[in-house]
Amino acid sequence: MNQNESANVAITWPEIGANLRKIRLLKGFTLKDVEQKSKGKWKAVVIGSYERSNRALTIKKAIVLADFYQVPLGHLLGITQNIKTNDPTRIRLDLRRIAQGANTSQIKLFAAWITGSRQDWNGEILSIRQTDLLTLALTLNLAESEVLTMLDNANLIYKEAKK
Repeated sequence: MNQNESANVAITWPEIGANLRKIRLLKGFTLKDVEQKSKGKWKAVVIGSYERSNRALTIKKAIVLADFYQVPLGHLLGITQNIKTNDPTRIRLDLRRIAQGANTSQIKLFAAWITGSRQDWNGEILSIRQTDLLTLALTLNLAESEVLTMLDNANLIYKEAKK
């Protein structure tokens, strides 16, 4: 919240639960995945109970869960609404591949700038707008038309797994 916003945030337990579920699904996790990826720290039944609002989530546990999902606490609780759904017309960068790449330092800086300015804390996929291509093209000293080709050839564009 910025200083101009009211501190009176009216949010209900069912809204928090729905938001927890939305974040988990945006991360691509099943309840069982959460349990496995947390090495048992978060039990599937407990996360499910939080999502259904059958169990109250303490602030302490909310902070730890936000850290696990790698989102700000405000996003986890639904106080700030920067959680985006997938838009197939957007270009999505695979942040995991960018982080692993040896020659991606300029792209890492660009992704960090976009992530920070948009408060997009997904951590795995970053949607960039068509207008962002100009900024990336200038950063990489390429023509806009060459940026997508370069990203695609470097396998840095996120592609959903075929089901």
